[in-house]
Amino acid sequence: MTHLLVLSGTGEARRLLAQLATNPTIRITASLAGATDRPAALGVETRIGGFGGVEGLAKWCDGNAVDAIIDLTHPYAAQMSRHAAALSVNLPVISYARPAWQAAKNDRWTEFENWKAMAAALPAQARPFLAGGSRAVTAFVSRPDLWLLARGQKFNDDFKKYNHLKLINDFPKKQIEDEKALLTEYGISHICAKNSGGNWSFAKIEAARQLDLPVWFLARPDFQKGDQHYQICHSLEDVTAAIKAIIG
Repeated sequence: MTHLLVLSGTGEARRLLAQLATNPTIRITASLAGATDRPAALGVETRIGGFGGVEGLAKWCDGNAVDAIIDLTHPYAAQMSRHAAALSVNLPVISYARPAWQAAKNDRWTEFENWKAMAAALPAQARPFLAGGSRAVTAFVSRPDLWLLARGQKFNDDFKKYNHLKLINDFPKKQIEDEKALLTEYGISHICAKNSGGNWSFAKIEAARQLDLPVWFLARPDFQKGDQHYQICHSLEDVTAAIKAIIG
C-alpha cells in the first residue's frame, strides 16, 4: 500500500483528499500546521503541528514509511514547502503551485516585499483591511494614526490591547456583496493582503474592485527548488496524474 503524506490546509487539499480517500490501495496522512483552533475534519488520518524542521520531517517520513509527499500548502507557506523540497533527494515530492491573481485593466494593485514596507507606505489616517494574519497585524499596529480591521482565524492575545485595531475571527466571505458591506461599514481605504490565488478568498478582491479601493499585496515567496524527485504542478489534474504515476 502506498503511503502519501499530504501537506494540507487549503481548499485544494480538501478536494484532493476527498478524491484519494476512495482509493483502497492508498494510505493517506494529512498534515495541518495548526494555524486554526477549529480545523475542519478532512476525512482521513490527520496530524496537527510542525515536524521539527527538515530533519524532523525526514525522520517522520522514514518512521512512517512514507512513499511520497504531496505539497498542497498555501502559496505563502514557504518554510514548509522548502522543508518538503529538501527531501526530494530521495523521496518523490509533488508540489502544487497555485496561480496568482492577475490585475484587470483598472485595478490599483501594488506589491510590497514585506508587511513593514507596506505599513510604512500607508497615508496618515488610512483605514486598511488586513488579511494577512498575525504577522501583518504586527507590522501595522506600530502606527497609531491608522485604524485597522483585521480578519483571520488565530491572532496573538497581545493585540487586544490596541484601541485602533478591531479583530474579526472568521473565514473570508464567499459572497462579494458581504465583503462590500464589510468594507463599506468600516470605511476601509485599502486592502492589505496576500495574493493567494484561487477562489477561496477572492470575494474581497472583487469587492475592492467594485468599490475602487487600492489593493496592496505582499510579494509571493520565491518558489522552492527541489532535487531530481521534485515535481511542480500547476493544476490539480496534473497533481492527480503525478500521483497515479507513483502508485501505478
